[in-house]
Amino acid sequence: MLKKLAVLLLISFIGVQTVHAEEELPIYSGIGGNFSAVNQDGKPIEFNDFKGQPVLLTFGYTNCADICPFTLGYLSRIYAGLTKDEQKKISVIFVTVDPKYDTPEHLKKFMAHFNSEFIGLSGTKQQIDNIVSLFQAKYEKLSAENMVPTKNIRRVTQKTLTDETNTQEDNTQEDKSSLYSHTVTIYLIDKSGFTRSIEYTGTPQEEFIGKIRGLINE
Repeated sequence: MLKKLAVLLLISFIGVQTVHAEEELPIYSGIGGNFSAVNQDGKPIEFNDFKGQPVLLTFGYTNCADICPFTLGYLSRIYAGLTKDEQKKISVIFVTVDPKYDTPEHLKKFMAHFNSEFIGLSGTKQQIDNIVSLFQAKYEKLSAENMVPTKNIRRVTQKTLTDETNTQEDNTQEDKSSLYSHTVTIYLIDKSGFTRSIEYTGTPQEEFIGKIRGLINE
């Protein structure tokens, strides 16, 4: 009887500790803020549009051959670990660091490969640089001069030329892109727009899901 009581008390203590940990997520001062961008439907947005729901935000680009697909695959599993109701209460945002190549149309196709509910953001270089700066992130071209033929990159989705750019001249040119190094963290942002946790793909999924649920329930 005493053994059973001890087990029940331990379970209760663990539960209290878990809830407490979720409630005590700190606010990362100076990381994040409002910004403007263009979503995958080509519509101008502001980050404040997402207030009222937790946001998972990360950086990357569509020609990234390894870490970006891995990160979005991880986020897909995190998303799948939430209930349908919880999924409706959060947003997952992928900000490209290569807006020149990653047009809204191409981003939409790329994001749909992982989850059609995920949001891709592009815009001008100035807009992207502002977002990167707000989140104290970094990105850098791996080669300032040489462009890599995209046919040689292991890509998730191939870019298709729109009618506007599908000229004879364009058809004779090889599709090329730059390669980048970039911040690979995942920012967990609360309903008020404050960054509350900085995660990685190595974060245990249940731990990350617990933090998201904590912010949903705040």
